[in-house]
Amino acid sequence: MVTSNLLELKTQEPASTSAPLPVVIYLQNLATPRVGTESDAAILKDFQASGFLVATLDFAKHPQARAPFINRDLGKLRDDVRAKKLLGDYKLDSAHIFIVPEGCRLKRDVLYFADTNRPLSLDIIYPSQPKSPVGALIEFSCDNQNRYGNTSLSICSDTILDAAATEGFAVAMADHPVAPPYKGLDAMPDCAVRIKAAVRTLRAEGAKLGLNGKIAPVGFSRGSGMALMLVTTEGQKEFDQRGENLGVSSSVQGAVVMSGRFTYLNLLTDDHMIPRYEKVWGVRTNSLEIWRNHGALDYLTNATTPLFLTINCSEAPDALHQMTVLRQRLAELGSDDIFMMDREPRGHKVTLDPQILSAMNAYLERQLE
Repeated sequence: MVTSNLLELKTQEPASTSAPLPVVIYLQNLATPRVGTESDAAILKDFQASGFLVATLDFAKHPQARAPFINRDLGKLRDDVRAKKLLGDYKLDSAHIFIVPEGCRLKRDVLYFADTNRPLSLDIIYPSQPKSPVGALIEFSCDNQNRYGNTSLSICSDTILDAAATEGFAVAMADHPVAPPYKGLDAMPDCAVRIKAAVRTLRAEGAKLGLNGKIAPVGFSRGSGMALMLVTTEGQKEFDQRGENLGVSSSVQGAVVMSGRFTYLNLLTDDHMIPRYEKVWGVRTNSLEIWRNHGALDYLTNATTPLFLTINCSEAPDALHQMTVLRQRLAELGSDDIFMMDREPRGHKVTLDPQILSAMNAYLERQLE
């Protein structure tokens, strides 16, 4: 790991440090070619003026200061912030810990679905004044309360967006469409209406930021069904009738789908969630259409754009079964997919395996560039 060596960390405090501070960890001198052409000085000045505690981390052009190797370093940064080993002298706002590569800016709180009870927004990290237009990833947060909550990202070792940004992609973390507290139930197809609005909004904002209009969702755990749903409902106009930026395309050009639930019509008989589903939806044999409507996979009728699939070998049996069912259905329809099993037994976590992450990055480059 690059961070096993002593890296130079410098902090710049905002004018006021009385309230919990949002943080930008700004990564400098990475091994990847810089995409954003705006100067660090201009970007950092604006972060500080906006009230961020800015921590600059200099990687000194270490050859592994890039994906797929940097993912473990970025995960360790989030772990160390959570454990107060990093920036522990400050009172931090753990809901707003952003890792931003050199040459990139952050656009916060972009509204994608107005709702009087809970407006839904997203945050975008993007290369500022890019040399050429870039593609974007969008993820629906595993944290229903705080979309960029550091605790959730750390626990799940979710470094996908952080690392993709170092490779020159724009990345957006969106509010999960289900309000907290999360009880394992996604209100489909209403969620589909909301996530389509998020893609439209990212595409509309991207046109102003120098993005190329190509978008791929990334999904893990409660966000995995959201990523798949964007693919399986492709072209179904009934899901594009509400939310922001009506008239903008909600199409996606690929998807990374990790551990999650994709259908409720094919569950293991001992699945521990069945009693909860029956309590809300009724017994499946009597309410088959309701159960079908809640599964992202069950909207799929035709071959899809190629997907990238991965799951950990030590995941729960229900999750491993769901991935098998998804792959079987894609094969039946003639869809291409790349599937890689993470052989490092880490349970319900996002992969940190360099081989898998390298293949994922190559896939995203093909789909988005």
